[in-house]
Amino acid sequence: MNNLQNINNVSKVLFILLVGVILYLIMLLILSQIFVKEPTSMADMMDQIRSSNNKSTVITLISLIIALLVVFFVSFYLFKHENKEKEYSILRKALSKDEKDILDEIKKAGEITQDSLRFRLDWSKAKISTILTNLDKRNLIQRKRTGKTYNVYLQR
Repeated sequence: MNNLQNINNVSKVLFILLVGVILYLIMLLILSQIFVKEPTSMADMMDQIRSSNNKSTVITLISLIIALLVVFFVSFYLFKHENKEKEYSILRKALSKDEKDILDEIKKAGEITQDSLRFRLDWSKAKISTILTNLDKRNLIQRKRTGKTYNVYLQR
């Protein structure tokens, strides 16, 4: 599903529509099999003809509602990731080069220790600590004490 987040918006919308239509048809077929019984006599057949409009309308509505709910959640998932990337790129414009470098390393790793950052960037303890403190005050990162160092990760 991660590959779907990297496609363009038109393809995402077409994918969502395809999922919705296929799911609607599948639900319609399944619900029709469950709720519509084969008539065993002429009286059953006549009753089924009289009540078929009501049953088919209910089955259609249920199928449509289920398909729309799934489409909503799929579209939320696909477009949620895009908003976070836009926020991150806007945020980067207001930061210094060193702050950008640290955030990039944290983003790559997901969660990283302060010591690992120091070795990856080849900076002093004081420089790393100062920049991380500033980023922490701005609520861009979170630090959790682990032994003699901190685990650092992006603010969610």
